[in-house]
Amino acid sequence: MKRFFKKTWIGLLALVTFVVGACTSNKNSNEQKISKKELKERIAELKAIVEEREMSCVYGSPEIIAEYGRETARLRHELDSLQSELDNYGRCK
Repeated sequence: MKRFFKKTWIGLLALVTFVVGACTSNKNSNEQKISKKELKERIAELKAIVEEREMSCVYGSPEIIAEYGRETARLRHELDSLQSELDNYGRCK
């Protein structure tokens, strides 16, 4: 009798885990979908910002110059990530 309850308990936990996993993964994927048009618009914005930042002269303390460089690198990384996402758009659907 003890084995039966143990197996039943494990089966119920596995079922609940499966249902929760299925529900949350579907919910997250629907919230994170971005249209191709929105991706292109954001990429264009970032390209303009990065080009402007790369061509500008920055004056100030070394900390300010380093922070400006870090922010430019972060924007460039975001741009590369979005471009990669756009390149792979629709392949994994």
